[in-house]
Amino acid sequence: MTASSFVSMAEKIIKPHSPTPFSVKRYNLCLMDEIMVPVYMPIVAFYPNPSKTPEQVSNILEDSLSKVLSSYYPFAGTLGSDNATFVDCNDRGAKSIQVRYDCPMSEIVNLPDTGPEYLPFAKGTPWSSTPEEQSLLVVQLSHFNCGGLGISARLSHKIADGCTLANFISDWASVARDDNANIPSPQLIGSSIFPPFTEMRIHTDTNVDYEFYNLPVCKKRYLFSNAKLEMLKTQVESETGVQNPTRIEVLSALIYKCAVTANSSSFRPSSLSLPVNLRPILNPPLETRTVGNIISFIKVETTSEDEMTIGRVVREIRKGKDELKQEGGVKKEKLVSLWSEWIHSIDLYRSSSVCNYPLNNLDFGWGKPNRVAIPVFGVANTCMFMDNLSGDGIEVIIALPEKDATQFENSKELLHFASPVTNL
Repeated sequence: MTASSFVSMAEKIIKPHSPTPFSVKRYNLCLMDEIMVPVYMPIVAFYPNPSKTPEQVSNILEDSLSKVLSSYYPFAGTLGSDNATFVDCNDRGAKSIQVRYDCPMSEIVNLPDTGPEYLPFAKGTPWSSTPEEQSLLVVQLSHFNCGGLGISARLSHKIADGCTLANFISDWASVARDDNANIPSPQLIGSSIFPPFTEMRIHTDTNVDYEFYNLPVCKKRYLFSNAKLEMLKTQVESETGVQNPTRIEVLSALIYKCAVTANSSSFRPSSLSLPVNLRPILNPPLETRTVGNIISFIKVETTSEDEMTIGRVVREIRKGKDELKQEGGVKKEKLVSLWSEWIHSIDLYRSSSVCNYPLNNLDFGWGKPNRVAIPVFGVANTCMFMDNLSGDGIEVIIALPEKDATQFENSKELLHFASPVTNL
């Protein structure tokens, strides 16, 4: 899509339908919220031919967003000034942007790359940081000359993880589709489960060098079909004895091994880190609708070339999960250390997943999308897994240093299980 395709843009603020009660005007961040880098998490869904006029679509989305924000009222607030340890639920509102492009939607949908510059996020709108003066939630409606539209949302990672983003946008779609939809209330209890770190001051510098998140990398997309996933899982289970390894466990191990192999002609120590949703593994478990960054991390270290096997990495991932369950979730000092490594370590490989969330079923009232995309930050050696829209397997987007891309994409072990996606 060329810059000349951009035609017009309009902005407005969408406030909650009902004012936030004074008693909950201060929303305290939980431990992981407190130390999280304030970047936006983006998602976009594309719809080919909605059975509504552009004006009707706009009114439906704005009205439903206003209603949903009454329940997710922290998203309509601003970060507090106390070193970003709370949200001032002042009903400032979410920023809503409408954009019109003089190009067909296929020019974006069919692009093989997935960087934010290729998604319908208008130039000049916030992407990297979410400092105090910016909205914590930004939504965008993009109209294309073919009649298609894109619905985008960017939610600050300072107040939410992928699970919360998926719940929020699913609730928004439900209310848009049915004004009387019965949406369970989000659970705003994160700080009572994981209180902020009061024993020592955590470095939560909002002046992060965001160039770290937008380095020149090469992004590749691959599809692992259900049949290939079962083949890989069976191979790992027979080699390691790990019972019923998950899709994400085996894929993370495979991509980690291939990326490390492509990185250098000689071995160098490295680590793999995966975020883990703590909600289902705490005792007692938390509801899925618990808002915030309710996550911890598993770290697998590889110190010798002999240790770089898929089976061994899967074993270590499973061991890390078991330890989290035994610990009852997370030790504060360990979490702070792991997160610091996640955002700054050069020899760390990062794996994230939004699989098993209903993102491919986002029906706002005009049917399911024909494409849902989540870009990967410009951090080298980072991958994101997402369920394939057809239901046949998992797609992965991986960001690699440009110097490693050719060797990675020619990996025979990778291509034995994966199919490159070049035209979506």
